Amino acid sequence: MVPTTGCVSVSTSQEVAIEMDNDFTEIGNALSKSNWLVQRCQCPVEQPQVYTERYPWLPDEVVCFLSSFEVVVSPSRTAWLTTHAELSGNTESAFAWNQWELESLSAAEGDPGWQEAIRRFWDDHFPLLLSVKSGYAYIAIRTDLTIVAGEGPEFEETENIADSFPSFLKLLVESDSSTDRWV
Repeated sequence: MVPTTGCVSVSTSQEVAIEMDNDFTEIGNALSKSNWLVQRCQCPVEQPQVYTERYPWLPDEVVCFLSSFEVVVSPSRTAWLTTHAELSGNTESAFAWNQWELESLSAAEGDPGWQEAIRRFWDDHFPLLLSVKSGYAYIAIRTDLTIVAGEGPEFEETENIADSFPSFLKLLVESDSSTDRWV
């Protein structure tokens, strides 16, 4: 079952608040109006174990949001959120939800120390969005809850793009130009 959380308000530039209510209807609708392809889960869904086993630090609002959707794909169809279906392997995507980690581990083959450093990095960075728009890239939430982006071939080098998950969603809903490289 998907746990419930309180609402989180995301203000857009028009000063209209989008409430991330327990079923995330408003934020899903806002993304749809911004030409995102959004398909909701037939809830309740069982959460993938990766949330509790590898990413126990993820806030409930992130887990609940991602668990509420089967598909959330950018208007360009070159970026997608790591939804419940992605984590469960129930999509037609050619890429695994942790594809960029797998790519890095492959590049570090034969170097156990480097591979361990890569695993530690990804233990501290949950990929919220994968992108193939301008090469392989991702947007992740870090253990300090900052939203960062990284690109191949050096996936483990990041730049900050938002201070919080609600701020990240605001960037997506508003089609903010700061995300154009990935979305």
